[in-house]
Amino acid sequence: MGGILSILMPRPTSPTPPSEPHILICGGGVVGLALAQGCREAGIPYTLFERDDTSSSRAQGWALTLHWCLDALERTIGPERASKLETAVVDSSLGEDEGNFLFLNAATSKAKYRIPPSKRRLRLHRQKLRGILASGLNIEYGKSAESFMDLPDGRIKVSFSDGTSANGSLLVGADGNNSAIRSQLCKEASLNKLPVNLIGVVRHFTPDQAKAVRAIDPLLFQALHPDTGNYLWFSIQECIPEPTGETSYNALVIISWLIHDEAQDAIPSTSRERIRLMKARAEGFAEPLKSIVMDIPDDEPFTTPLRLGDYVPDVENKWDNLGGKVTLAGDAAHAMTMYRGEGANHGILDAALFVDAMKRVVNGEITQEEAVGAYEEEMCRRTKDAVLKSRRAALDAHVWEKVTDESPCIGARIPPATA
Repeated sequence: MGGILSILMPRPTSPTPPSEPHILICGGGVVGLALAQGCREAGIPYTLFERDDTSSSRAQGWALTLHWCLDALERTIGPERASKLETAVVDSSLGEDEGNFLFLNAATSKAKYRIPPSKRRLRLHRQKLRGILASGLNIEYGKSAESFMDLPDGRIKVSFSDGTSANGSLLVGADGNNSAIRSQLCKEASLNKLPVNLIGVVRHFTPDQAKAVRAIDPLLFQALHPDTGNYLWFSIQECIPEPTGETSYNALVIISWLIHDEAQDAIPSTSRERIRLMKARAEGFAEPLKSIVMDIPDDEPFTTPLRLGDYVPDVENKWDNLGGKVTLAGDAAHAMTMYRGEGANHGILDAALFVDAMKRVVNGEITQEEAVGAYEEEMCRRTKDAVLKSRRAALDAHVWEKVTDESPCIGARIPPATA
């Protein structure tokens, strides 16, 4: 990879950024919000730009499991917001260490693997978490980044699709899997397509429907049919108190499969057809796994179709950060599949380590170029391995014989040394 801008606009040296930093953050997801909170907490000037028009535009969004990043998140966002994280859990009746990591035989509903959770694990409602992380921030909505430019005075300029622009000392692209900042920064910017298709549905469970499923695990589990290779993911999204005193639930249900033939294994174009396909692929599941899928309403209007992809940061031929004036974080830098549940954890650690580096710049310990260079070196090396492990986990999770102790889909989620 390399810097497209430097190829198009070569120059002997890059002007020095202004001594007073102002961080431009593109992307108001969890990582961008954590970055902005870290800047706010440290007194570093910043502006956060979010493509959605309002804070409530992202009504959907699958829940997140945070584990080894929690210490880094809490120190970055400060004690006031850290103390509120517990209010965003999907089920407040459970302790941090309740539930297991289960991989089931979908044909029998019996566990092939049952691994106790890490000491600290929070399953968080994404919108509630974003609400906590967005509080007190300077966010400009309706700002979809399109491009950036290195200015003669040493600043960086980012331009948006609405025709506006903003200048600052450093631009961070935290704008997701299909990052516009990455598309300009890196020669090889596209996601790597993986041979896995996925359909996700958030469906409602009545108290009675939930009993047998929650008896398997109160939070989440995954399963694979040994013969068909059809994979199931189940996880609680939120708990809903009922007037009767009981609790109903919204839960995420995913069916995924390997693509052997692009036409035969394609995802249908309508929600009704997608749900029909999910049910066909769950036909050989044992109860209660089968009912998890079969009870999805046929007319459920919202389904999420995904062709999986990832992005591996190139450690040896990293992008040109223009003398420390533009960089990436989160999925923009290292998009990975969900089958190890580490993507958000790595993105939040990115935010924490970036803020740590910028504090050293403000304190006069190192230059901005040195700070960004050190941040990228650690981040790219750490996440290259993580992306490749997640890729293998996604592929292994659909082949019964590959679901073993040696597979990343089962192996321990060991905290990085920098966490």
